[in-house]
Amino acid sequence: MVTEKKERPPLLGRSLTRRRLLGGTLAAGSFAVAYAALGDRLDLFGGGGESAALRGEAGALEDDSVKISHLLRRAGFGVTKEEHDRYQRLGFEATLAELLDFTSVADDEAVALAEQLPVGEGRIVNPAPWWLVRMANTKRPLQEKLTFFWHGLLTSQLSVVRDGNAMRAQNELLRTLGRASFPEILRAISTDPAMMVYLDTSGSRRNAPNENYARELMELFSMGEGNYGEDDVREAARAFTGWVVPRRRDQNVITLNEPLFRSRQFDAGSKTFLGRTGDFRPEDIIDIIVEQPASARYISQRLFSFFVYPGPDEETLAPFVAVYNESDRSIGAVVEALLRSDVFYSDRAYRAIVRSPVEYLISAVKALGLQVDIGQLLVGGRGPPRRDGGVLGAMGQVPFEPPNVAGWPGGADWLNSATIFARLNLLNDLTGATGRDRQGHSQAVGGLGTATQALDHYLPLVLDDNLPPEARSLFVEFAGGADRPLSPEQLRDLVYLILASPQFHLS
Repeated sequence: MVTEKKERPPLLGRSLTRRRLLGGTLAAGSFAVAYAALGDRLDLFGGGGESAALRGEAGALEDDSVKISHLLRRAGFGVTKEEHDRYQRLGFEATLAELLDFTSVADDEAVALAEQLPVGEGRIVNPAPWWLVRMANTKRPLQEKLTFFWHGLLTSQLSVVRDGNAMRAQNELLRTLGRASFPEILRAISTDPAMMVYLDTSGSRRNAPNENYARELMELFSMGEGNYGEDDVREAARAFTGWVVPRRRDQNVITLNEPLFRSRQFDAGSKTFLGRTGDFRPEDIIDIIVEQPASARYISQRLFSFFVYPGPDEETLAPFVAVYNESDRSIGAVVEALLRSDVFYSDRAYRAIVRSPVEYLISAVKALGLQVDIGQLLVGGRGPPRRDGGVLGAMGQVPFEPPNVAGWPGGADWLNSATIFARLNLLNDLTGATGRDRQGHSQAVGGLGTATQALDHYLPLVLDDNLPPEARSLFVEFAGGADRPLSPEQLRDLVYLILASPQFHLS
């Protein structure tokens, strides 16, 4: 556990201090990410200057070792040094096969570690630490990454639902069905207690149908704007009437029970929805939605933008829409096609996504070997969510607390002057734990006694060893020379600077 939060002073007697380096080249590059990466003010993939430098050397993904690391960032949350070395030994094809066939991989250790976290009594249980531990320790990174994808698309808010166990059950539902067919996922989330409370299908009656879920189901979950009308919202809302989620309150703790269907409150009349007429129920509405060409394009585009790069054109997206339609709307089939595609391993895709705060956090924690302690280290293991969201709130993303039903905007919106410094403060705390055991006692930093050894360890692990030529020289200059012995404190400062580099903000 890290208790000291103030920044360590710059090293004395150096021509290039940590503060000076970070305040100059690296921090300037970090701020440039906010405008260059995935934004419309500079072209990250076309021009020159700072934006091109963030990519590193073109053609990097022609190297299998870089392909493996790129794949693990997109299909997971980064790697520990042990995981990095194991996957590199496995090779690209075996790594991809293991990621895709994740149900064949035992994940008992991650589950057990998450279950060890204490929970609050007499308050809202906060499931965020539990999930962060799962993400940081999982042996099934793609399963957790898919859960993370759905968490940002089929959103619910703990502060509205007020039952942490219901939110955790929703998370488990998304984990179980993450690569199922899209209609199966939509049917399941439509009767999920947390979702029903969040978007008000619980208690929606035939004489007063609530339109919230019907609207968001089409606009945000399955089709996008412009593909339905207000009449379709009203008619779909009628099909979702009659359901209620019973709630039990015990000493201010709210517990959601299983949904109940009350036929007398259901609107059984004929409905006309997206050009079809019938006595529709929720499953009928979903079946009609997924038959729309707009739905196939929408979910394929969301998956492409999450795993490959934002804003694909129609020609690029078309093969994945075809896979979706030809596979009976299988999410798993589309994800596999994406992860095997040439476009996924193109220069256009490399470092094309700004890491979300959760991804940034987990990647840093894993690189430093601190993933076991992540729940207690960052957000605490018990009690209700902090109003400010703790360190993740400062960076702009608190699990189970999206800003609204649309989720987090993502992309360049992740980075601004406040969130950049929140990320750097996080690194300051995390690197303060480097070289310590779980009780906070100092450990020997074996094998990383010089700048060369430290860079050879960390640069392939976190940055594919693919940086502008001057960046490595800056790191060596900061360390006082390639072969100069480093104290543990000096090593921690060097690691801090590596993780603070602009490229580490990008996936």
